[in-house]
Amino acid sequence: MIDTDSSGTITFDELKDGLKRVGSELMESEIQDLMDAADVDKSGTIDYGEFIAATVHLNKLEREENLLSAFAYFDKDASGYITIDEIQQACKDFGLEDIHIDDIIKEIDQDNDGQIDYGEFAAMMRKGNGGIGRRTMRNTLNLRDALGLVGN
Repeated sequence: MIDTDSSGTITFDELKDGLKRVGSELMESEIQDLMDAADVDKSGTIDYGEFIAATVHLNKLEREENLLSAFAYFDKDASGYITIDEIQQACKDFGLEDIHIDDIIKEIDQDNDGQIDYGEFAAMMRKGNGGIGRRTMRNTLNLRDALGLVGN
């Protein structure tokens, strides 16, 4: 869609026009920064490989931002840890009363300190579908749905 002349590359003007078509309000300097970051070989255009690499990178950044938001949702006191009390409060907020919070903590808490740090939380969320902690957390708290993270 952005490569309007079908040349196989995206010029600055094509990028600027394409972003405007999708409602972007980026300033020209910000668009130039995007162009510079994506144009790895410094040819002045973005080829297919550079476009895919930039898209994958942005997707990864967005997922990381979603993880940070989800962690912050549970870490109410911004201590850097999700405690049993914070999980209990989240369960209460979701109307879940019969939850075995100790089991959740044990599955996720890799260093066995009784709380979940960001690294442990991110590892749990990144596990494949077979990850026990992720399955328990998702099934129990419907985390991704509740935080609007479905599809990310």
